[in-house]
Amino acid sequence: TLTLQAKDAAGNNLSTGGSTVVFTRSGGSSTGTISSTTDNANGTYTATFTGVVAGTPTAILATVNSTSVSTASPTVQVLPGAISPVTSTLAVSSGTVVSGSGVTVTLQGKD
Repeated sequence: TLTLQAKDAAGNNLSTGGSTVVFTRSGGSSTGTISSTTDNANGTYTATFTGVVAGTPTAILATVNSTSVSTASPTVQVLPGAISPVTSTLAVSSGTVVSGSGVTVTLQGKD
């Protein structure tokens, strides 16, 4: 869950909603989808990041009423899941083999 706490110019937490907040990601090779933002009407805004492709960390950015949030951007890294027998593939280098010879068997593990 991505959360933005809106603050006033003095750094005080706002306790009401009404702004337009948009979350995006930038950089890194991790990818994911970001849901539409929910205004919780208490000064916080939330969206859901769902990882798609594993990779290096990606920065999470936000805008409030089309103005970029200037604080340091947190990062999120998508990691591969556990190996799945359903999506993994098995291959052999040749469909036939001479007695006493060998073939290469390759398992491509996927999550």
